[in-house]
Amino acid sequence: MSEYSLPYVIDSDEECERLEKQAQLARIEGHLRHLPITAGARVLDAGCGSGSMARLIARSFPEVDVVGVDLRQQYLDFAEVLARSEKISNVSFRRGDIFNLPFSDGSFDVVWTKYVLQWVKLPKNALAELKRVTKPGGSVVSCDYVGFGTKHYPTASDLDADLRKVIGALVDCDIGRKVAPFMIALGFRDVAVDVETDRLFTVIGRIDPDRRWNWEKQLQAAHSHIAQILGSRAAADRLGERLLSHYDDPATCSFTELYFTRGRVA
Repeated sequence: MSEYSLPYVIDSDEECERLEKQAQLARIEGHLRHLPITAGARVLDAGCGSGSMARLIARSFPEVDVVGVDLRQQYLDFAEVLARSEKISNVSFRRGDIFNLPFSDGSFDVVWTKYVLQWVKLPKNALAELKRVTKPGGSVVSCDYVGFGTKHYPTASDLDADLRKVIGALVDCDIGRKVAPFMIALGFRDVAVDVETDRLFTVIGRIDPDRRWNWEKQLQAAHSHIAQILGSRAAADRLGERLLSHYDDPATCSFTELYFTRGRVA
């Protein structure tokens, strides 16, 4: 883990499989419309995880060169195995820190990152590094949550308070609102934001089995961290049970937004 990163509390032996399932649930093919990719472009997926988006970009644009970067070698190994099995030849994976990427200035035409800035202590500094490796005229596109895991109705006030306490201690659950101001301060041009409903954690009525499984795996992986925040493992158990009970209730709703923020490098 980078010294500038928050603990990735949902890491587990099953995390790559979960990330692949999550990408399917999120319908990430819809994200491609936010990427200004042209023929011959070089594209970076910063914080690529299991490589689902890097592989999708490479499959969708066979004339471009795609590089996925992540801190965790086991994730990169997983991504490489899938890329080979899918016979994708225009994608590669490298280990690297988003604060100190292993590329020279102006290496990429498009830089993409998703669900990454919520896990770092200095997101503005991370964006500065993404800008550094982007060519003049190129674009950085960051996809980030707003309201992750904290917007539910109706819900008991004590559950709402506990969720905000726990999730707010683990990640920046509203990071999406901050990216555009950071980009402006860093000198990006033509900064713009598109807002969409997140398909993973927005649930109207009873949750489906796949999205429930996605929550269960994250709660299990983060259990010790949640217990530390709440003071006991029993308290962590109760929080997980109450959150899933909320999602199981057909009379409840939960909401999360995705902010797609893009900026052009002068």
